[in-house]
Amino acid sequence: METTERGFVLDLPAITIPTALTPETVPWAIAATVLLLILILRYKLWRGWRQRFNFFKRTEKPLLRVIGWMSILVSPIWVSLIFLVFFSIWMLAISFSEAIGVESMRWHVLAIVGMIASLVGLLSMPLLIMNAFHAERRTRANEESYLTDRISQAVEKLGAERVVWRDNKQQSEPNLEVRMGALYLLERIGKDSPRDHIPITETICAYIRENANAPHIDAEATRQKEIDAARRLKIKLTELDASDKAACLTYAVPRADIQAAATILGRRSEDAIALEESEKYVLDLRGVHLDRIDWSNAHLANAIMDDASLNGASLCVANLRGARLKNASLERADLFKANLTEAWLSGASLSNAWLDWAILHGSQLSLAKFQNANFSATELSFAAVKNTDFTDAKHLDEQQLAGTVGDGSTILPANILTPRSETWTDKVLPSEAFFSLWRNVKKQAGMT
Repeated sequence: METTERGFVLDLPAITIPTALTPETVPWAIAATVLLLILILRYKLWRGWRQRFNFFKRTEKPLLRVIGWMSILVSPIWVSLIFLVFFSIWMLAISFSEAIGVESMRWHVLAIVGMIASLVGLLSMPLLIMNAFHAERRTRANEESYLTDRISQAVEKLGAERVVWRDNKQQSEPNLEVRMGALYLLERIGKDSPRDHIPITETICAYIRENANAPHIDAEATRQKEIDAARRLKIKLTELDASDKAACLTYAVPRADIQAAATILGRRSEDAIALEESEKYVLDLRGVHLDRIDWSNAHLANAIMDDASLNGASLCVANLRGARLKNASLERADLFKANLTEAWLSGASLSNAWLDWAILHGSQLSLAKFQNANFSATELSFAAVKNTDFTDAKHLDEQQLAGTVGDGSTILPANILTPRSETWTDKVLPSEAFFSLWRNVKKQAGMT
């Protein structure tokens, strides 16, 4: 140890790191090594590249998705930093022998330790990101498993029955309380999990089709009307003919579970409806018997309800835009302010229906029956009325019919003459020619 004016200087032997490389060739050697590793792993990297993109797309959390895409974008910078740290460690190692004094050696050691720590941090960063994604995937898998179990349990409860005693006989009947609970549970799951919304909606539609596939008759009210009719006609109850019995037929309100299922379908949220439109999904309720159902303010746009029975139904302010109601029965239905724009009502029966302020803009009304229906302020522009029966229709005027497309086959009320309009003719046109005319008129008006 020597003493100088600057202090004490330790006379230590020089540390020499054996190497065959020079400082000028080290960067090229590291670059060649990295390139070799990429060539070795290229098949695996290439195969997993698309999987990584799909993995980021499937991630539901926006923050993780952003982190994933950012990691791809900054990956060249990450590789460059690793290369720079390796090179710095190498340069510090080969210059270690040139350090003079304790202070210089300490800074060399600290610099090497800092660079090693930086290297560890850079190498662990992808592992931390992938661990976050895998943790999110495991969490999502657990949630999906939980939702699947809840859906399975709810669907099982849709068939719940209970045993009751009637007339000293043991009978089984639907357990309405359990079934309604299952329906509301499915609705809640559909709101919490958008990806399960459409399958759940399909399940509810199937439940209605299976449980409302026959008329629900109010036997007591029907029998009382038959007794009153027999007294009025002064005949025996057994002497009533089929037409008299049909006039006395009274439909009961739907079961509580059917009403609950219909309400759930009618109050779907705007986000759920947008999801259905993006997936081109529509409600399928063909052939259902939902007489006297309460569907006020319901959203049933584009729903398929061919051959459905909706007698006496409450459809006030309902959105039935583009709905298919071919051969449906809506006798005495309340359609106040209902939106039936471009709806398909061919062959439908709307006798005694209330259509006040309803919108039937561009609807297909061929073969439809509107006897005694109320048309106060009803919008009928560009509607197709071929073989349509308006016998005794109330509050229907020539101005309303002038905007429709019709021919001589349409039966008008006794007080209304054939409208004088370019879209009307006294002749009975063939169906092909008539509907070709109707489509051209709609096209000129900017309608589909």
